[in-house]
Amino acid sequence: MNSIAWKKVLPHVIAIVVFLVVAVVYCRPALEGKVVNQSDMLQYKGMAQQSKEYKEKHGHYPLWIENAFGGMPGYTIGMNSPAINLGPVVGIFSLGLPQPINFFFIACVCFYILMVAMRIDPWIGVLTALAYAYSTYDPVIVVTGHVTKMMALMYAPGVAAGLLLLFRRKYVWGTVLLTLFFALQLTTNHLQIVYYTMITLGVVALFYLIDAFRKGQGKDAGLVVGLSALAVVIGLGTSALANLPVSEYSKETMRGGRTELTSNTSKQESRTGLSKDYAFQWSYGVGETMTLVVPNVYGGGSGGSQIGDNSKFAEVASQELGLPEDRGVGFANGYAYWGAQPFTSGPVYLGAIVVFLAILGMVFVKGWLKWGLVVAAVIGIVLSWGKNFAGLNYFLFDHLPFYNKFRAPAMALVIPQLVFPILAALGLNELFSMNYTRAELMKKFRVAAYITGGLLAVLVIFYFTADYGTTQDNQLKEQFVQYKMQQLSQGKQAGPDVQGQAAATGNQLIKALKQDRQSLYGSDLIRTILLIVVAAGLIVLFLKDKVKMPILLGGLIVLSTYDLLAVASRYLSPENPEHYVDATDFDGRLSPSPADQQISGDPDKNFRVFDEAAGSPFENALTSYHHNSLGGYSPAKLGLYQDLIENQLSKGNMQVFNMLNAKYFIQRNPQNGQPQAALNAQAFGPCWLVKSIHYVKDGNEEMKALDSINVRDTAIIQQQYASRVKFMPVADSGATIKLQSNDNDKLVYEFNGASNQFAVFSEIYYDKGWNAYLDGAKTEYCRVDYVLRGMSVPAGKHMIEFRFEPKSVATGDLISSASALVVYLLLIGAIVWEVRRRKKATATT
Repeated sequence: MNSIAWKKVLPHVIAIVVFLVVAVVYCRPALEGKVVNQSDMLQYKGMAQQSKEYKEKHGHYPLWIENAFGGMPGYTIGMNSPAINLGPVVGIFSLGLPQPINFFFIACVCFYILMVAMRIDPWIGVLTALAYAYSTYDPVIVVTGHVTKMMALMYAPGVAAGLLLLFRRKYVWGTVLLTLFFALQLTTNHLQIVYYTMITLGVVALFYLIDAFRKGQGKDAGLVVGLSALAVVIGLGTSALANLPVSEYSKETMRGGRTELTSNTSKQESRTGLSKDYAFQWSYGVGETMTLVVPNVYGGGSGGSQIGDNSKFAEVASQELGLPEDRGVGFANGYAYWGAQPFTSGPVYLGAIVVFLAILGMVFVKGWLKWGLVVAAVIGIVLSWGKNFAGLNYFLFDHLPFYNKFRAPAMALVIPQLVFPILAALGLNELFSMNYTRAELMKKFRVAAYITGGLLAVLVIFYFTADYGTTQDNQLKEQFVQYKMQQLSQGKQAGPDVQGQAAATGNQLIKALKQDRQSLYGSDLIRTILLIVVAAGLIVLFLKDKVKMPILLGGLIVLSTYDLLAVASRYLSPENPEHYVDATDFDGRLSPSPADQQISGDPDKNFRVFDEAAGSPFENALTSYHHNSLGGYSPAKLGLYQDLIENQLSKGNMQVFNMLNAKYFIQRNPQNGQPQAALNAQAFGPCWLVKSIHYVKDGNEEMKALDSINVRDTAIIQQQYASRVKFMPVADSGATIKLQSNDNDKLVYEFNGASNQFAVFSEIYYDKGWNAYLDGAKTEYCRVDYVLRGMSVPAGKHMIEFRFEPKSVATGDLISSASALVVYLLLIGAIVWEVRRRKKATATT
């Protein structure tokens, strides 16, 4: 019996070892102490630094941070774990492996679990698990630093495994796995990937339900629905600590459409979500979908390195502009991408062999599961087109629940990324199942081959007929023309001959750039054709009984894995020094500049900094690493603060900078180009007393009033808050207010005045948790100057406190801990049940 059990376990052990070896080899620099050179991770480190320092000092993360956008909820950056959490489960899955090895390893393991749940041959499971984990989108998002997105993708197959087990009436393990993996996926806090996972499984479930009711299995279907709902509720409960506060916060953000400016048409378009212009920026082109089978159809990624010394552009640029070859090659790579997106780090490539095998699955397999998967894949592709298929996608954006909270429609291609390997597995499993004679299999194979051949024919025709141009090329051409005219005219007025010669040069350069793009496509097209031909040849040999199943599977595993790893290495390569760097060198980019050191020397720490020296201050969190900044990096800023950025800060209203306590501006020294700190002595400080109050009707008037009113002396308040102003301020030159302490979640002020006053606090207004206390008793405060806090303070000597006490955090902690406990009890219960079942089965035999 032990020998039989070991034979059953051995393939799974080998599979795990294969996944581990491939992940370690592909990401081996991680074992040498190196880290992936992730641009977005630098931004995250900047945003998270204050939270990290606070935790080191206090043992927990702050709920509010001061170092970005004047202040915002800290739980959007670093969230404290609930008392009972799923961290130990994550640790077991990752085996303590460093990033990014753990990402690819766990993705393989989760997909393999899905294959086991579907009763797929283990070696087919190995092939398709590797295909899912190393689909090009994964290394692309890893190298850019989209870590939570990758983590959510890791667990998606596990969620599918639980649901498919329920469909097979494996109610105990189906419920446990669905609950566990859905909870794990939610812990990543990447709700857009969770959303796409639910769309995929929802479509498949719909086909299951239709089939079940047609077969008179409504009772079974009802039980599946009930258990699935239970699993989802428990899973959602485990993430309550993260999602309840964030859900509350999202309604106040630009993603929630929060604004009080009726003139802001982009936000008024969707009062509960993102504007369409913002949400649909990264829409995949309809033709660009061909990258699923040929990665470089549209030039790969922006700023890659695939164009080498044979660059036609570099050759022409050297001849016509005198540009050094390396600069010409770099320029050609920078503009190699010519797709519909503004730019991209890389294409979504599923693998030529995987796509071919998926087509095989569509032909070989029958039943509701195949059609559910195919429809889900089509939906994912159509959603990815975004504004390029506006009629449908704009409708869904306006009417599909929660869909208007998400951006970057191209991300929907994670749906076919999940579906195609499943279809491939089903097709191969059917090929080996002996449900058909070899003659029938050959007939079906021919159909799949014809479909694949038709697809390749389309790709070949596109190669010869595509323009390889983009609207950006016109701007590039004009730059080339101007540069050439400057060279020829040498500062003089350019005559017709010079203009004509410059125009000809511009045309030559654009033509050469298009030739480079075509060359990239051509080489990958040949590569795809060869891979599919070899894979098809192996299958034909198997059908003719020339090779056995192990040889066929071994060959397909090697071919498919080579295919995907070779393309993946273009974007994340262990050999490329630009992809992996020493951890110290990576963190060294956050080292303080002389300007940062100058500012840090100020003994008063209660001020903010505005950095104008490093690009857009509102898309850069590096300043937040060292100081409390008016800028930062977040796609979900508070909507009212975004209004202030667009209407006041962007036009340089110093009154607004002063009220936000911008004591230092970092600017470029015109002499040496280095950042330097400029002191703004007019900054109002952390709090002040005003002489009068100016009431306005609405947000439009409030924003307009900031253009002219001296907010140092006058507080601007909307009429809706008038009841919170207990009395008008009375002149008192001796009245004082000062900040005594700032502990992120608790601000303490001292007030002393002989008459009633009105205080303005240079703190961002957020009433979903900030409570005010006067001498320990809770009191009212209101919003002033569009984004700040204000309060009436009676005569006398008082202690004023602001405490950040969001009820959603306490409630979420309780729900998350209770739900995680339920998950553990379900898992333990399932293991005990399985052991007893096996003992009983053994005893009866």
